[in-house]
Amino acid sequence: MEEKRSTKHRLILDDREILEISGVLNVEKFTDEDILVSTEKGMLNVKGEKMHMKQLNLDEGVIVVEGYVKMLSYTEESSVQEKGKGFFNRLFR
Repeated sequence: MEEKRSTKHRLILDDREILEISGVLNVEKFTDEDILVSTEKGMLNVKGEKMHMKQLNLDEGVIVVEGYVKMLSYTEESSVQEKGKGFFNRLFR
């Protein structure tokens, strides 16, 4: 049986050039201008320039990104939880 990790979600941004994210569940998308990360607190979208992954450890839930960070934004947690539900389940609640 797999043990569920309990990692505190945290962002550390150093001079808009090094971003460390903890509490990461999965990396959904990664390009040099756009990153979409599933975290314990919702989907996190990072936009920037010349971004590359310096470190990725999904076992510990940590990702470190280098590049120029322009924007960090979250989607609502409830929309992430409802992502797996069908259209009619959301329509008829």
